[in-house]
Amino acid sequence: MIQATKTFVEQIHAEDHTGHDTAHIERVVRLVERLMKDEPVDETVLILAAYLHDVEDHKFGRPKGLIKQHLTCLEITEEQANLVLTLIDEVSFSKGRQPTTRESEILQDADRLDAIGAIGIARTFQYAGSRGTPLDLSDQSAIQHFQDKLLKLASRMHTVKAKQLAMSRHAFMERFLVQFHEEWDGEDI
Repeated sequence: MIQATKTFVEQIHAEDHTGHDTAHIERVVRLVERLMKDEPVDETVLILAAYLHDVEDHKFGRPKGLIKQHLTCLEITEEQANLVLTLIDEVSFSKGRQPTTRESEILQDADRLDAIGAIGIARTFQYAGSRGTPLDLSDQSAIQHFQDKLLKLASRMHTVKAKQLAMSRHAFMERFLVQFHEEWDGEDI
């Protein structure tokens, strides 16, 4: 079941150049595995949701129903399938949804952890480059994305483990931004 889902997701994300590629998916899965340890959760549902969470992300214009169609091919209960869909619906930062289950908290934390720190910085510029977003300090720039989203994520973690990981990743982004602004303004000379 997990292998079939992994194969499905690899096909969906095979040509991704936005930072939402299979490497991102695998990092989120690994983070989920770390965060769910010793938690009273449905591990199968959580791993499936981690693999599938970006399949129908609105940023990529893929048709709705791909996830539901895939889930019907798996040997899981209707309740589990519905929980996978709920977790995916609650993971998005832009939707502003609050998690309704521990599984949802863990998935949201894992996805957000991959959006911050060194990997988060790299993914920000990868996404910006793929969309032609400017680097500069304007309101629609890659750098503005740190203020709009990334610097808010550490304080919104749910699990103790995620809060600990987020602190160091957040601090790294802050150091990066100080250095970036010094170089941008020529103050490092």
